[in-house]
Amino acid sequence: MTPKPGGPALEMVAERRGAPPPEPAYDGGDGDEVSLSEYLDVLVQGRWLIAGAAAVALVLGVSYALLATPVYRSDALVQVEDKKGGTGALGDLSALFSEASPAETEMEILRSRSLVGSVVDTLKLEITAEPRRFPVVGRFLARRHKDGAPASALPGFGRFGWGGEKLTIGRLSVPEDLEGEPLTLEAREGGRFALLDPDGEPLLEGAVGAAASGRRTEVFVAELVARPGTQFRVSHQPRDAAIAALQEDLRISEKGKKTGVLQLALEDEDPARAAAILDALSSAYLRQNVERKSAEAEKTLEFLETQLPELRGKLDVAERDLETYRSAKGSVDVSMETQAALTRAVDIEKAASELQLEIASLRQRFTEDHPLLIAARQKMGRLEEERRNLEARMRKLPEAELESARRLRDVKVANELYLTLLNKAQELKVVKEGTVGNVRILDAALVPLKPVAPKRGAVVALALLLGLAGGVALAFVRRALDQGVEDPDALERATGVGVHASVPHSTVEVAANRAAGRGGAYPVLARCDPNDLAVEALRSLRTSVQFALLEASSNVVTVGGPAPGIGKSFVTANLAYLLAEAGKRVAVVDADLRRGHLHRFLGGERAPGVSDVLSGQHTLASALRETTHEKIGLLTTGTIPPNPAELLGSERFQRLLEELSAQWDVVVVDTPPILAVADAALIARQAGVNLFVVKAGKHPIREIQAGLRALTRSGARIHGIVMNDVRLDRGLGRRSAYHYQYSYK
Repeated sequence: MTPKPGGPALEMVAERRGAPPPEPAYDGGDGDEVSLSEYLDVLVQGRWLIAGAAAVALVLGVSYALLATPVYRSDALVQVEDKKGGTGALGDLSALFSEASPAETEMEILRSRSLVGSVVDTLKLEITAEPRRFPVVGRFLARRHKDGAPASALPGFGRFGWGGEKLTIGRLSVPEDLEGEPLTLEAREGGRFALLDPDGEPLLEGAVGAAASGRRTEVFVAELVARPGTQFRVSHQPRDAAIAALQEDLRISEKGKKTGVLQLALEDEDPARAAAILDALSSAYLRQNVERKSAEAEKTLEFLETQLPELRGKLDVAERDLETYRSAKGSVDVSMETQAALTRAVDIEKAASELQLEIASLRQRFTEDHPLLIAARQKMGRLEEERRNLEARMRKLPEAELESARRLRDVKVANELYLTLLNKAQELKVVKEGTVGNVRILDAALVPLKPVAPKRGAVVALALLLGLAGGVALAFVRRALDQGVEDPDALERATGVGVHASVPHSTVEVAANRAAGRGGAYPVLARCDPNDLAVEALRSLRTSVQFALLEASSNVVTVGGPAPGIGKSFVTANLAYLLAEAGKRVAVVDADLRRGHLHRFLGGERAPGVSDVLSGQHTLASALRETTHEKIGLLTTGTIPPNPAELLGSERFQRLLEELSAQWDVVVVDTPPILAVADAALIARQAGVNLFVVKAGKHPIREIQAGLRALTRSGARIHGIVMNDVRLDRGLGRRSAYHYQYSYK
C-alpha cells in the first residue's frame, strides 16, 4: 500500500524531531484566490532579479547624472508700473493719451516676434557653433578641463574637441539649400580655417579676423581658439526658426497676483549666453516701451501744431473785427447780465474746443464704438445744447449791446483756445523729450554659477526607484511566464500520484559539489551532514519506500524523472545510504548508460559496469564493487555503449536484476530521463517500486504528466513522486507539505 502524503511517514519524522504531527495539506480553498503572502513569495523569489534591475538602473542614473550636459537658469525682473511716465504737473495730460497696460499684455509683447527678433539679430542667435565632441563622454571630459589652453587630443581623435576650444562667428551667410544644415569648420595652422559642407566638400577657406567667401557662402570668424585639426559644428538657422526656438524656451510669468512685476527666465547650456539673451530682451523691451510712449506724445503734438496757425489766424481776425466795430460805433456799455452770458459763452467754447482735441486723440487709438469716444461725444452734445440755449438768451439783448458782446466773445474765445493749445504743445514737447515709460528693470540677469539640471540626487533616487519598480515588474512577469510546479498539493491534484517527499534545497550539498569541481567525487549528503533538512526529507522517503516494498512484487526500486539535471543521482545515492543505515543490504545500479555518474557519489571508476556485464566482457561478481559503506554495493554504467536501449530491454538485463534482487535486500536503479530516451520505460516495468523525481519550479505540469504517461504506457506503475530542490524561502503563503520542516538539534 502506498502511504498517503503527510501520513505515517511524515508523522514519524515529526515525532523524531520532537514536533507535533503536521496538519493535512490545505490548498487554501479557491485555487484562484491570490493572497498577500503569494505576492511576498514572488518578491522573495525575485530578490536577485530586483536587486540586479535596481543596480543597473542605479548605474544608468549615476552615469546620466555625471555625463548629462548641465543646464543653467538665468532670470531677470521687470516692473510694469500702473501709471505712465511724466511729471506730476502733466498727469492729466498723460492720462489723455495713454493708460496702463495689463501684465498679460506686456507678457505677450515680450514674446512678440518683433521684440524677440531684435534679440536674435543683436546676438546672432541664428548662428550656432560648438566643438565636435567625442560621443557620450566628450562633453563630460571637456567640462573637466579647467586650463585655458585647448586640451591635447587622444591619439587618432584629433578632430574632436577635448576642452578649452572657442569659436566666435560674427557673420555667416549661406545659400537657401544650406539653411539649417550642419556645416563643419576645421581649424588650420596659423589662425586659418576651412568651412566644409554636410558632405565634407570644402565651401571656402579663410583666416580669423577677415571675411571669407566662396560658393555663395560668406563667413567672418572673429575668434578661433583650437588645436589645428579640431572640427566645429556650425549651422545657420532661418531667422523665423531661431525666433520660434527662443520664444519656446523663454519663460515669462508675473510674480504674485497683479503685482506688475514680470519674471523673465531662460534655461541654456551656456550660462553666459542665457544671461546675455535676457539682458538684451529686457533692454529692448524697455527701449520699445519708451519709444511707444514718446510716439504717442509726438502724434498729439503733430495734431496740435497743425491747429495752432489756424487758431492764431482766427484770433487776429476777431481782434480786427472788434477794433473796427469800436471805431465805427464807439464803446458800448454792457449790462451785468450780458457780461455773465459772455463769460459763460467763452467757457463753453473753450470746453468744446478741448473736447474736440480729446476726441481727435482718442480716434487715433480707438474705434468709434469705444466707450471713451461714446462718452466724449455725449459730452459734446450737452455742450452744444447749452450753447444753443445761451445764444437764444443773447438774441433778446438790444442790437448794439448784442453785436458788441458777440465780437468781444469771439476775441476772448479765440485767445483762450490759442493760449491753451500753445501751452499743451509746450508740455508735449517736454513729455516727448523726457519720457521714461512705465517699465523699469528691477534685476538684471546674472550669469548662474550652479546648474538647475540635472539634479543629481533626484536623478539617482528616481533611477533607483524606477529600477526597483522595474525589477518588481520583471519578477511578476517572470512568475507569470514560469509554468514550473512548486506546490506538492497542486502536483498531486494534477497527476493523481502522491508526493512521497519534498527534499529542500541544501546549501551544504551545493557547496560540496562546487568544491568537487568537474570530474571530482560528489559527497553523499546523508553521510557528510546527516542533520541537514534535505536528509530528513530523504529519511521520510526511505520510510515511504519501506512501506511500499512490503506489498511490491520485487525489491527493485527505480528512480527516474522527466528530464536531466533534476537530481536523480543525488536522490538515488542518499536513499541507498539511508536504507543501508536502516540495516538493509543495498545494491545500487546506474542504468543511465548515456550520462550516468553514480560512481562520483559512491566511489570507483565508470567501468566495468552494467554495459560490460550485459555484453559478456565481465561477470556480475567482477563488475559489482564495494563502497565506503559495507552494506552498499555499486554497479556503475560501465563503458558507454552505442546501443543502450537494446541492452536495457534485453533478457540479460532482466536476469541481471533478478540476480541482484536475490542477493541483496533492496536494489536501487538510477534510470535515464523518460522524456529524453525510452530506456527508463524498459526498466520501470521490471521494478517493484518506481519513484519519479521532479525539480521544484523547473517543470510545467504538462511535462510531468507527459513523463508519467510515457511510463504508464509501458506497463509501469508509479508509486510516488519526489519533489527535489525545494526552496524553503518560496511559497511563504502556502500551507504545503514541504513547509512542515523543522530544525531540531
